[in-house]
Amino acid sequence: MVQILIDVHCHINLYLTIDQVIKNACDAGVEKIIAVAMSSISQERVLEIARRYNEVYASLGIHPEEVKMNEKIEQQLDSIIDFIRNNNQKICAIGEIGLDHHFVKNKELYPIQKRIFDKMLLLAQELNLPVNLHTKGAEKTVFDTLPSYNIPNINIHWYSGPEKFLNLGIDRGYFFSITPAISYSPAVKKVALKVDKEHLLLESDGPVKYSGSVGVPAMVKNILNSISMLKEINSDELERQIEENTRRIFPKIF
Repeated sequence: MVQILIDVHCHINLYLTIDQVIKNACDAGVEKIIAVAMSSISQERVLEIARRYNEVYASLGIHPEEVKMNEKIEQQLDSIIDFIRNNNQKICAIGEIGLDHHFVKNKELYPIQKRIFDKMLLLAQELNLPVNLHTKGAEKTVFDTLPSYNIPNINIHWYSGPEKFLNLGIDRGYFFSITPAISYSPAVKKVALKVDKEHLLLESDGPVKYSGSVGVPAMVKNILNSISMLKEINSDELERQIEENTRRIFPKIF
């Protein structure tokens, strides 16, 4: 069986040259890309891109930073939930969702963030979909909240928080997706080292910048090689394992 690479977390709607980004990804052996929505307006855009490109799969949800970008987000939430519910057959996950107490400094926004997060988790439970999670600076609350919901699988994207919660996530069998930051971030290296190979995934989180370079799905190949060297696992074996992991958590993209 020919192995394939998958980018499980990318904001593909934010690139200006989507055609080129996808072509470069395919040239690097990255054949599937999960596009995660963030804002109220990106839900439809992500679905539209997934319709247009065979390589792209939609994941819909509200990013925790949306509370500081959009003061009407709570009023819009029910219609967004209806939209996601109505498009359930066209999506593979709920995300990007979560909590953020790092980039969102205004504590008055935290209760709204939590209400949105709870509704998104309830939706994932209802639709029996995995989640793509953001936990920055709010790891304790996120990890305290998750056991209240029955969700098929959980991916923690770009984890860089306290080791205590990393260990808890490992104990609970969560997946962790590794970004290109593995090339310079001790926190990301630690995640890649500590999480067993059966629970690792790959992501670009593009178009986030890494040391000045714009993140793109094609970088997933380099992440794989970095993990392979770090964990001293043959890269072919690791690629096979990570594809298997991705099939387990995101079955709808296969």
